[in-house]
Amino acid sequence: MAEKTEKKSGGGQIIKLALVLFAVSAIMALALGLVNELTKDTIAMRAAETTKKAYANVLAADEYTEQTGFENDGTITKLSTATAGGQQAGYVAEATFSGAQGMITMVVGLDDDYNCTGVYVTKHSETSGLGAKAADTNEGAWRDNLVGQGDGMKLAKDGGDITAISGATITSRAVVTEVQTVINAAKSLG
Repeated sequence: MAEKTEKKSGGGQIIKLALVLFAVSAIMALALGLVNELTKDTIAMRAAETTKKAYANVLAADEYTEQTGFENDGTITKLSTATAGGQQAGYVAEATFSGAQGMITMVVGLDDDYNCTGVYVTKHSETSGLGAKAADTNEGAWRDNLVGQGDGMKLAKDGGDITAISGATITSRAVVTEVQTVINAAKSLG
């Protein structure tokens, strides 16, 4: 006697697998949402601490007063005047712009003569060992080449005085160009 083999319906199995996949995805989304909700205040606090440290690093001051109505190509998220000892000491700007591998967020300090007093990268996705050198805060780091530079700053490859990070010309050019953008914005305040 020959046995009959029954085939299971493929449609029922697909629906069952889809429901299981949906349930797992919903549980994971809920878990991620919960973790995000629990950690968002800590993340915001750490970001604020990093920004405060960056401000002090690029231009120490007693007070930073946010300005409006400045020339902006859309990359400057905040421009402030810095006051020390009751007198204006310069400007500090936060900017987010495109680098070689993604967006770079940095803080730039300028003195009253619009010369760079410091650059501090707070967030980036540049290549480790190459473009990431723009974020190096050790003494003698590449960013120190920008200190003292003023209006018209450019990379040596573009006719200026600043040597690019070896193997990271795009990142170097982006950082230098953004510092120049901050200089232009500060000058537009008058």
